[in-house]
Amino acid sequence: MNVFKVFHAGIFTKLLLSFLIVMIPIYGISIYIIQSAENNTREELSQSVASKVHFYISSFENEMERIIRINKELIFNDDFQKIRTIAAELDDYTRIQTILNVKEKLNLLKTSSLYVQNVKVYIPSLDRGIFANSYDNHIPEDELYALKMSGSSGSKITYWKKSLFLSEVYPDPFQKLPLTIALGVDLSSKKLQDTLNQIVDKAGAGASFINIKQKWSFSDGKSDFILPELRKFFDNPAINGRTSYQGSLNINGMDYLITFEYSKLLSTYLAVYIPEDNVLGPLDKYRKLLWLLSILSTVVIVAFSYWIFQLIHRPLKRLVTSFRKVEKGDLQVEIDHHYSDEFKYLYGQFNAMVSQLNKLIGEVYEERIRSQEAELKQLQSQINPHFLYNSFFILQGLVRMHDVQMAERLLQHLGDYFKFITRTSAETVSLEQEVSHSKAYTEIQSLRFSRQITVEWEELPDPFHKLPVPRLILQPIIENAYVHGLEDKVADGIMTVRFEASDEVLRIKVEDNGEIISEEGIAELQHKLRSHVLGEESTGLLNVHRRLKLRYGEPYGLTVDRGAAGGLLVVLHLSTRGVDQVE
Repeated sequence: MNVFKVFHAGIFTKLLLSFLIVMIPIYGISIYIIQSAENNTREELSQSVASKVHFYISSFENEMERIIRINKELIFNDDFQKIRTIAAELDDYTRIQTILNVKEKLNLLKTSSLYVQNVKVYIPSLDRGIFANSYDNHIPEDELYALKMSGSSGSKITYWKKSLFLSEVYPDPFQKLPLTIALGVDLSSKKLQDTLNQIVDKAGAGASFINIKQKWSFSDGKSDFILPELRKFFDNPAINGRTSYQGSLNINGMDYLITFEYSKLLSTYLAVYIPEDNVLGPLDKYRKLLWLLSILSTVVIVAFSYWIFQLIHRPLKRLVTSFRKVEKGDLQVEIDHHYSDEFKYLYGQFNAMVSQLNKLIGEVYEERIRSQEAELKQLQSQINPHFLYNSFFILQGLVRMHDVQMAERLLQHLGDYFKFITRTSAETVSLEQEVSHSKAYTEIQSLRFSRQITVEWEELPDPFHKLPVPRLILQPIIENAYVHGLEDKVADGIMTVRFEASDEVLRIKVEDNGEIISEEGIAELQHKLRSHVLGEESTGLLNVHRRLKLRYGEPYGLTVDRGAAGGLLVVLHLSTRGVDQVE
């Protein structure tokens, strides 16, 4: 915001800005406190979740490592080796006793860990299996296939039929030797889910094991719809390969806080995902308080603004509006105030001032009217005697030449001319009458200068025929053109009178091609018009100029300049706005 514009703003704007300057820091501090609390809560929860994830993945790895180690030991146990290598050579008793010993060891492995649900071993030489918790010896083909192939992926943990198991085969599948024994440990899905459930207990949250290479996932069963998006997240090259991570992920339009850690032993990720809304749940109360604060602040600002508007701005604006009306000339303004405060006093003084102005302006206006009437009478009395003498000499010549028609025409023009000049009952006339009088004057002068001077009149536009104007504003301008511009012209003298209207201003342009007036003379005349100095040689022009300004104000009146024809160009500027037409 431009500082200078603020300095020039109204009082109401400044008061409102001052109030906002006080309120905004308070509101900003509140937002900062809420945001800091939110960040601290997020950070503390992230650290807590990361610690839990690390603890559980480490515990799970240790347990799985122990089971894998036992698996290796069992594979090379004497009883297992007998079954693997010489089972066909043993007698029935020894074979049964060996199988029971193997079963006992499998059962010991099963009971050694809560994560183990069942342990089974497949012996190709006997074409049968041995189970820890049953006497069944049949292993389904698909399960047997999964057991055989589990070691070929390089992962110690295998996903099969929504369950996980650890396997140990001999010999190593990568040696491409015939399989002699395969040991499988079925992990308890219930125990694994219970473990995952213990990591995070927030609504909408969940935990999962995710294996990217084998493309499987095992979750706590609470938010399985997230798993496809989560697998896509781990397929991202920017994420895949990291050993740990914490960040945000948008799933189905909801933001989740993602925390994971990678188990190199199991080639598997342990991922925990918590909705951020639940993470920041304790801050909901503070958010609501912030919204309440925002609403209350808005209500207070609106109420304060309205109170300031009613108490200060509206009365002040009314006072300023009244002053502007007075500036435009409306002195009929009167304002009142119903409350006994400072504005009541200001309004009273304003009304007294306007009343005094009305009184003073009335006196000045009356004085100006008297002055205008005196100037008009002076102008009427300034009829050039030479014009009168010359008119009678022309009339005498016409009578001697017995040119009755021309003499009658001259007498008619003279009658109209002197009738208009001596008429004192009306201060204003229609522009049509003013133009008609000026044409009568040029007709009389044409009888005198018929071979020397040509007068060209442009037709007065119809909308301005009834336009009221002060009397005798055009004829003195034309007379000045004859006397000071064209009188010495021997031939080819031209005077033009044109009318132009635009922007509620009518311009009457009187131009001649006289050569008498110099540039210095034009400059001096322009200076007199600007300074309203009355000179002897230009009394008519300045008189018209002052009367037009008295009637219309600035920027109306006369302007003079060098015309395109080489002589003097005089332009009368008349207002066409808000004036009743003359009847």
